[in-house]
Amino acid sequence: MKFSQEYWVNANDTDLNGVVGAGAVLRYMQDAANWQMEKQGPSFDELWESGYSFVLSRIALSIYAPLRSHEHIAAQSWAVASKGYIYQRCYRIVRGDDIVAEASSAWALLGKEDRKPRRVGEVPLNYSEDDPLELDMPLRFRVPQEVQMNLVGERVITYADVDRNGHLNNTRYPDLYCSFLPDMRHKRVISFSVSFLNEAPLGDSLKVYLGSDDETYYFRSVLPSGKVNAEAEFLLEPM
Repeated sequence: MKFSQEYWVNANDTDLNGVVGAGAVLRYMQDAANWQMEKQGPSFDELWESGYSFVLSRIALSIYAPLRSHEHIAAQSWAVASKGYIYQRCYRIVRGDDIVAEASSAWALLGKEDRKPRRVGEVPLNYSEDDPLELDMPLRFRVPQEVQMNLVGERVITYADVDRNGHLNNTRYPDLYCSFLPDMRHKRVISFSVSFLNEAPLGDSLKVYLGSDDETYYFRSVLPSGKVNAEAEFLLEPM
C-alpha cells in the first residue's frame, strides 16, 4: 500500500522559471518517505539511535509536468519487496488526478559505526509495500565512453549542503549539477538518474565534470582523493 502525505507547494522551492526545481521535487518525495517511517516505524531517529542509517545508492526520477507555487499536491512513497543488501523504494507526486512525477530508488542500510551494509530482514522494518515502478529513465546507467567529460568547476561542501550523516544530502545533487549547466532559463529538468558512489563530507571540494550527447547531459563529481563521488544523467526540455 502506498503511503501518502499532502503538501502545498512552497513558493521558495521554485526556480528562475517559476517552477519547482528538480531537487525540491525530490525533497517532497523523501519527506513523504520520512513521514511513512515516522508513522509505521522505525522512524529515522529510531534507526539512528539504534545505530543504523539509510544511504541512497541510486535514484531515477521523471517529472512529467511542472509544479508551481502554492499548488496542492500529494507525495506518495512506498517500500518495494527487496532482497540481499538493496532496499528498494518508489515515489509519486499527484496533483488532483494527474501524476506529476515518479521515482525509483535503491538504498543501503548501514551500521553507523562500522559502515557495513545490513541484509534485508536483518533489521525489522514495518513499512508498507507496493509494486515497483518502471520508468523511462533507467536506475542503472553508464556515461558513454565516447562522451568527453570536461572540468566545469569546483564546489565546496558547506553547512547548508549536509545532513545528519555529515555528508552532502542526496536531495542537493540535482540542483548542484544543474548549477553547472550553461543556462537554465526557459528550461526544466524532465528526468534524471544519479548513481552515488562515495559520500562527499563537509568541507571537501568536489570537482565537477560535464559532457553531453544530443539532449542528454552527463555529470561526474570527483573527491579530492580522486575517487568518483557520483555520476548523473539529465534530460531537459524547453519551456
